[in-house]
Amino acid sequence: MTAERLLRLYPRAWRDRYGGEFLATAGPGRLSLQQMIDIAAGAIDAWLSSDVRNATRAISAATSGGRTMTVRTMICRKSEARYTAWDGLIGAGVMLAGTIGLVVMAIVLREAGWLVAGEMARSLAFPVSMAISMPFWMMKGQPRKAQWVIVGGIVAFLVVIGYLATRF
Repeated sequence: MTAERLLRLYPRAWRDRYGGEFLATAGPGRLSLQQMIDIAAGAIDAWLSSDVRNATRAISAATSGGRTMTVRTMICRKSEARYTAWDGLIGAGVMLAGTIGLVVMAIVLREAGWLVAGEMARSLAFPVSMAISMPFWMMKGQPRKAQWVIVGGIVAFLVVIGYLATRF
């Protein structure tokens, strides 16, 4: 996916003000998964953050504040990862603990007679745990609101799919 397509995720005022700088910073060509997550998180932050909304309204496109806002809302570097090996280990620990917790919950639900809920918890144990671990490594440095929206959206999507899969 290219930066031009992902630019559409941002509010119109943000695109009008920072679009050119955004495209220049992201560069041409296909983006990595890390860059796509950074851009999506930046777009969520642009929609939710009053600071970003106020900055796009208050400062005209001719001032020098544009570059600062672009760099602040888009942490998009091709050559360096923002997470360390320790962050990866923490994310792996969260993934393992979440998977084990959901599998135990699935067993308890099945033993209590909630067969469908138990099956759904068992089938979603790993993907939900992986989504919950993302803020500890893949989304490190992103705004908290963006992390909540992305992780919450992924978990909600997985639960809906899990529910539908157990019903049909």
